[in-house]
Amino acid sequence: MCLYEAQDPDTTDPEYIRITEIIDRLKPKGILIERATCDANPNIVRLMSRHGEKILPAVVVNDFVMITGRYPTDEEIKQILHVSDHLIERKTHCCSCCIPGYECDE
Repeated sequence: MCLYEAQDPDTTDPEYIRITEIIDRLKPKGILIERATCDANPNIVRLMSRHGEKILPAVVVNDFVMITGRYPTDEEIKQILHVSDHLIERKTHCCSCCIPGYECDE
């Protein structure tokens, strides 16, 4: 799976941050989501010449453009990469993490 983005994506965008966190959680498990600029794929370049930057971000899997104009949802990532919920969803801390003497198990 490759995620094509604008040359200068908005790194403060909550969706950009969400995707970055997912990429960071999957990488240690050997599951890679590649990030590339829009000019790295001829199909994306062709779509951009017709429709402009509104097609970004775009998701390409096996040279097939699957999603354009938005980042994939958690559910879409799970389906595309065949990974389970716990690898995609953010970990929530139990209340004991806030109690002195207890350690979070991350």
